Formats: sequence, structure tokens, C-alpha cells
Amino acid sequence: MKEFTTAKMDGMTKTITIIVLLFLILFPISSFFFEPPKPIISITSFVLMYGAILIAYGFIPKRIAVSYDQILIKNLFGSVLISIDEIETLENVEKIGLNLRTFGIGGLFGYFGRFNGGDLWYVTNTHKKVKIILKSGKVYMISPENPDEFVKEVQQRKGEMI
Repeated sequence: MKEFTTAKMDGMTKTITIIVLLFLILFPISSFFFEPPKPIISITSFVLMYGAILIAYGFIPKRIAVSYDQILIKNLFGSVLISIDEIETLENVEKIGLNLRTFGIGGLFGYFGRFNGGDLWYVTNTHKKVKIILKSGKVYMISPENPDEFVKEVQQRKGEMI
């Protein structure tokens, strides 16, 4: 099994992450100083916003690996296995383009969830993306640190399976 590190965040993702983290950390703290005091609002905002940070952090892929017949994408919430023989196309995508977030996280530590309808994204760097389209039409977008090496490795494994 060949391991690939997840790409480091690009400049825009870092900027969004810093701004959102500052808001999510500072607002709950500042709410304790409201006059008159509203402890329910303060505690609720603290739990919700710090929870959002933990959930977003949990979606960062901790492991991307290619075995003989599968691609593994693992984060804190579980694993996604993609069968290599089910891959229709695999390409390195460097352009950013316009993408519509359907349901997911759009900038805090990366881009995770459903984009453009049903595409599943596990992206931490928008300039180092690999698009995986399955024969079923399902689309995955991931961001290994070295996308060219990842594509080459998967294509090599796909060629061995034929």
C-alpha cells in the first residue's frame, strides 16, 4: 500500500480558516460580557461554535492510500474505499473554477462534503486536486500533496488489473 500525504492548505483556504476561526473562537468568549448577562446564549454559542471547529477539523483526510485494487480516503469520521477497477477517468485538476457547495464545509480547514450537486470533496488545497470519476458517474475530488504521483500510481495499478 502506497501512502500519500494530504496537501497543505493553499493561501485562500488558510485565509478563510484564520478568519472563521477567529470569529468562532472570539464570539462565544465575547458573549460572556454582554450586558445584561445572557448565560444561555453564551453557553449555547460556545458549544455550537467550538463544536463546528471540531467537526470541520474531523473532515480533513488523515490518510490517502492506494493499495493493489483500492483507494483509501480516511478522516476522523470514517473511511471511503474506491475500487480502482470502477474508475472511469482520473485526472489532475489545477484550475479552481466556480463550484457550488451543495452540503458541506467551504473553506474552514478545506472543502469537504457535496459540491456541484453530488461530487464528494475531500480537498485541502484547491490547486492540487485529483478528480476521480467512477463508471457509475459518481465523482470524488481529493487533494494529495503530489497529485501527479498519485495519478501515476493509480493508473499503474489500473493497468496491472487489466
